Amino acid sequence: MAATAGGGDGDAWEICNDHGFVYKRRRVVEQDDDEDDAAAAAPSSTPAPPPEAALRRRRCQALLRLRAKYLNELSRWESLSSDILAPLPAAPAAPPRPPSDPVAASPPPGSSSSDLDVVDGLLVQSEVTEQLLKRLSQACEEINEFCRAHEAALVDAVAELPVWGDPRELMNSLCSPADQPVPGTD
Repeated sequence: MAATAGGGDGDAWEICNDHGFVYKRRRVVEQDDDEDDAAAAAPSSTPAPPPEAALRRRRCQALLRLRAKYLNELSRWESLSSDILAPLPAAPAAPPRPPSDPVAASPPPGSSSSDLDVVDGLLVQSEVTEQLLKRLSQACEEINEFCRAHEAALVDAVAELPVWGDPRELMNSLCSPADQPVPGTD
């Protein structure tokens, strides 16, 4: 992943491509000491997996986490939609009330029982509409709460970036140990 560039031995640079992030750094001087190679090889008894396999495994795990997240979100949306689309309970039929006032209970002259049936039907329809609107407003509140939580998570993720911290710490994390200035020599 690194290509060499530069002039002499003391000024050797290499260009590194780290998953799409391209940068230039000083070339690390490799020691040809056989003792150092033997000492470095002794502690690691198991060979490291090839970088492609590790990258593939990491990518697969990230995709599985993303899939689980999307499935969870889909199940939440399905439950919300099923709550909205569920049939409303039928309005209980009101038992006929005995007239307490015979004059007030009698239909006005000129109106028929079909008019009263239409009014009762419209009343039931308005109650069903009221229940539907309550469900929709409840679903909207849940969706708004979900959006607020998602927005808060995004704001927290951006606020935790190292760019917002101490500039010296940021520079130290970006520089290699050889390039870091010694404190007090500025």
